[in-house]
Formats: sequence, structure tokens, C-alpha cells
Amino acid sequence: MIYVTTFLYYSLFSSVVLIYGIGLNKIAEIGIAKFKDTIFYVKCASSIISSSVISWLFTYYILVPLGITELYPLICFVVYASISTFLGGIIKLTTGHTTSEFAVSYLVVLLSISESSSLLFTLFISLSSLLSMLIIIPFSLTFRRRVCSNGRILDERYYSLYFIFLSILILLLSAWDAVWLNPEVIQ
Repeated sequence: MIYVTTFLYYSLFSSVVLIYGIGLNKIAEIGIAKFKDTIFYVKCASSIISSSVISWLFTYYILVPLGITELYPLICFVVYASISTFLGGIIKLTTGHTTSEFAVSYLVVLLSISESSSLLFTLFISLSSLLSMLIIIPFSLTFRRRVCSNGRILDERYYSLYFIFLSILILLLSAWDAVWLNPEVIQ
């Protein structure tokens, strides 16, 4: 049951995109430009999950016994950069597509390592972070179709409206989260 609540917490209740802000500025670009590119999502998911697992194992079995856990962001960076570059190279050679993305994926790896207490929790946090990003993409695409239905271009005004839309989603999610945690608020 604790794994289900952890999964729900990081994917819905405390959405990694909306509450933590990981990828908030990139989600519009990723959702619009890469929505139909399934290779991009498979590469990101596999590099995040494998980097999280390897980084957690390295941190737990090497950095913790040596007492130098402050170096785990560097380890996460080296592991993620190696795996992402390797997978990106394989995808570029086989399909010709470029699937480069760094900031969001690296922050998800750091979040999953820093907030987990076991390897299984690392996997759950990584997967639920990915799910929270995939949940936001349909909202982003719907908003774009709705606002740009009359031929409007993606300019500064669009992104201003888009971030206002996301802030409304954050407020709704936070209000629901407070009500969910304290049922007497409604009464």
C-alpha cells in the first residue's frame, strides 16, 4: 500500500511538474514538438529509470560507506550523461532522429535519488515523475488547440496565458490536496 501512495503522491497529489516545478518551462515545448515522437519518450524513460537505479546503487554502496554522500549529484550527472549519450547515439544511428533532452530528465533523476530510501522507492518516484509529465501534456495540447484555433501564433502572449493556465491548475491541485489531507475543511 505504501508503494501505491508513493506512486500517487508523486504523479498526482504532488505533481512533479506542477508542484516541484521540474520541467514547467519545458513542458510546453516537449508537449508540442515531441508529442508524436514515441522514440523520444522511450529514450527519456529508459535513461531516467536506468540512471536512477545505477546512481542509487552507486550512492548506497559506495558513497554512503565512504561518508561522501554530498557527491551524489555529480554521480547522477555522470551516470545520466553517459547513459543518455549512449542511448542517443544508438537512436541517432538506427533511426536518424535526435532525442536530446537534459534538464528535465536530470532533475527527475536527482529527485528520485534524494527522496528515496530504497531502490524500489527510487523506481516508483522515477516512474511517477514520468507519469506526472505525461499527464500534463494532454492539458498542454488542449490549451494550445483552444487558444490557437483562430490561427494565433505561439508568441509571448500565448506563453503568458499558458503559464496563467498552469498556475490555475496548480491552485486547483493544491486546494484539492489540502481538502484531501484535511476532510474537515469542507464542513
